Amino acid sequence: MRKLILLLALALAVLIGATFSLLNAGSVAVNLYLGEVQLPLSILIFLSILIGAILGAFACTGFILRHLNDNRKLRKRIRLAEEELNQLRKIPIKDAY
Repeated sequence: MRKLILLLALALAVLIGATFSLLNAGSVAVNLYLGEVQLPLSILIFLSILIGAILGAFACTGFILRHLNDNRKLRKRIRLAEEELNQLRKIPIKDAY
């Protein structure tokens, strides 16, 4: 069922992308430092979104790595606390009598 939903979502994304490409088929001149490039508007928008997503992923990498490191440290503290608790449970209880 999950694969079917994923396949339908992918087909919908391809359909929307194809429609977007047909509606924005006009050519746009992109002035670069070394020259000028003619690109279809749909490809230019797609490349802009892709570059933005890549830059956003790079910007978030530091935060993600810091949180992964914090999670690793917390899991280690939990493991040590569980080991200590298990050792305390094994100690026999002495009666006051």
